[in-house]
Amino acid sequence: MIKYFIKNKEGQVMFLTVVVLGAIISSVTVIAGVLMSFQLRRSADVAASARAIFASDAGVECMLYEIFGTNGDLDTAGKVSNCEDQSNDFSNKASYDIRGVESDIVEGVPRAYKSIGRVSNSVRSIDIRLDQ
Repeated sequence: MIKYFIKNKEGQVMFLTVVVLGAIISSVTVIAGVLMSFQLRRSADVAASARAIFASDAGVECMLYEIFGTNGDLDTAGKVSNCEDQSNDFSNKASYDIRGVESDIVEGVPRAYKSIGRVSNSVRSIDIRLDQ
C-alpha cells in the first residue's frame, strides 16, 4: 500500500512539472509576440516620421524666406505671420506650425523659432536661432 501511495505522488509531481513548464513557454511566447508587434508598429511609423520632419523643414524654409527673402532685416521682417496665416496642410496629410520661442524675444521680435511638423501620431520639430 505504501509503494502504491509513493508511485501516485511521483505522477502528480511530473504532471505539475509539465503544467509549469507549459505555462512558462506560453508566457514567453506571448511576450515575444507583443514585442514583435511593437517593433512592427514602430517600423511602420518611420514613413510618418520622415513626412513629419520634412513638414517641419518646410516650416523652417517658409520662416527663413519671410525673414531673409524679403529684405533681410530682422528688426522689420522678424515676424513670420505669412507662414502662420497660410494653410500649412500638405497633400500627404502632414502639417507644420511655427512658433517664436518666448524666452528669446529681443525688442518684441523673436530670435528663436520652433517649427513643428505633424503626421498622424508622429511629431518632429526643428529649432532655429537667429543671431544678428
